[in-house]
Amino acid sequence: MINHPDRLQIGAFAELVGLSIPQLRRYDRLSLLEPAGESSAGYRYYTSGQTGAARVIALLRSIDMPIADVWRIISGADDAERQQIVIDHRARLEARLDEVRRLLEAVDTISKEPPTNAMTELSTWLHVMPRVPVSDLDQSITYYQEALGLDLAWRTDDGQLAAIATGGIEILLLVPWPGEQPPPPQSFYVYVEDPDALCADAEEAGAIIVDTVALRTYGMRDFAVADPDGHRFTLGRGDETLRDVAARYGLEPDEIAVDPTWLRRGKHD
Repeated sequence: MINHPDRLQIGAFAELVGLSIPQLRRYDRLSLLEPAGESSAGYRYYTSGQTGAARVIALLRSIDMPIADVWRIISGADDAERQQIVIDHRARLEARLDEVRRLLEAVDTISKEPPTNAMTELSTWLHVMPRVPVSDLDQSITYYQEALGLDLAWRTDDGQLAAIATGGIEILLLVPWPGEQPPPPQSFYVYVEDPDALCADAEEAGAIIVDTVALRTYGMRDFAVADPDGHRFTLGRGDETLRDVAARYGLEPDEIAVDPTWLRRGKHD
């Protein structure tokens, strides 16, 4: 049997670079950090030459940088691109910090003023946080972080509640599902700025893409993803010109959205 001192099994490599074994396996699945090869006995191994990239990944994930941005940095982004990625991430963290400060101010208001007055002033709806039942809280948190690029805002010590956020807005409350069967699937519509770019990033990160990006008959351009429990999120933005164009040429919106060759067939004459 030939000894290869430069070959490190996953446990030894994880300890060396400051990552856990589950993290390494996840990054392998995402093609972010793949093992260098496989031994004759079928064991996948890493080499010392991979420690630099692994430690960079560990550092960036320790500051809660989304997996898509980590991939961009280690995949050859130049100095200007790396600087912009870090600046954008800092802005996201600052937005989250601002949100926490606003929550603390609200808590201070409640503690200092009579309850009736405080609750009246705080009655304005700011944003909605749906409660989403999940069968495995840790698995769901990892999926939302790694595949969808969202952030873990906070979780309770007893593991009964976790908030997923984007920027300064907490958007989901994940709660463990107590039933023996999977939780009933729920669906949500999320308005976003660039569904095409988000869909490409999500697909590259290993998200479960249910429907790819397309113009819809209801005037939206969107795509849909699912989480491990089957909860469906449709992400899109309005295309205000779709119905106008359809009306101008005497068409139904779905003729434009579904079949972009309509114009070349002379239906506009």
